[in-house]
Amino acid sequence: MSRRIWQRPPRAGGRDATRAEVVEAIDRTTPESKQELAQTVGISSQYLSELLQELKRQKVVRKGYVVDNGALFESSRDISKLFGADASSGETASDDEPGDLGTELLELLNRLESVTTRQYEAARAAFLGESVERSAATLESLANERYSAVLAELKSYTLTTDWPGNRVAADISTIATNLEIIGDRACFIANVVDREDTAAGGTVADRMADIFESGTRINDHFTSILFDCDLEIHDKLRKEEEVIHRDLNELFELVTAYEPDIYGYLVTITRALERSIYYWVDAAELAVQLHAGVRPDHTMI
Repeated sequence: MSRRIWQRPPRAGGRDATRAEVVEAIDRTTPESKQELAQTVGISSQYLSELLQELKRQKVVRKGYVVDNGALFESSRDISKLFGADASSGETASDDEPGDLGTELLELLNRLESVTTRQYEAARAAFLGESVERSAATLESLANERYSAVLAELKSYTLTTDWPGNRVAADISTIATNLEIIGDRACFIANVVDREDTAAGGTVADRMADIFESGTRINDHFTSILFDCDLEIHDKLRKEEEVIHRDLNELFELVTAYEPDIYGYLVTITRALERSIYYWVDAAELAVQLHAGVRPDHTMI
């Protein structure tokens, strides 16, 4: 049985658009031959050879028709001058003037991050027995509203922006989803605290408070990377993450000394806290990739 050939409608934009379309076709279909790729894109084999030579010089495409994601992000503006363009006018934004769309997306992400951080802080306060103006649960509807606003903007961006611009939109969407999950985990922690009505004391409570505080620092590093383009702080984030790994391992050993009901309570909260921190770290590394074109290696928690 012959393989189904993926096809996309032709688009305006000349050589730049065609070059972007070649990368997109390789990424989506993994062609077995140059002839198949040329048929998919709808160009001659000779023209395809010229474009592939350019892309291989940029190290975006490797042998065997494989896309190098790191090189793709580094060279996105060179692959397609359409990347970063104003969709309504067809004009290409300069490197010095990124355009209003990026600013709007960052503002929407900033608004989402501010409310999910408040949810996290509310969960921390609930665990420590402190009072808060608004609980994590009462902030959930606001978080959902702001999350939906980011996705709506990204949907419009994806539909009107040529690839690889919409590849960038996918990473921004992942960052927004990570933030939404962090808010959800905060609600979960607060609900567990309220439902169980159990308080941990002593060393374990102090260790939990320290990990909550470490999570706050991880979030601070993430926001500095995403909103301030402070890439140098990434090293601090990685060191902070290493400390959290160690502290979490020690905490899991400590809680085994408790009675089953207290043990279950502490493990449940610790796991939710662990995942929140993971999603902040993952979002931070996506932010590094978006700013610098390089995705740092990351070992999942």
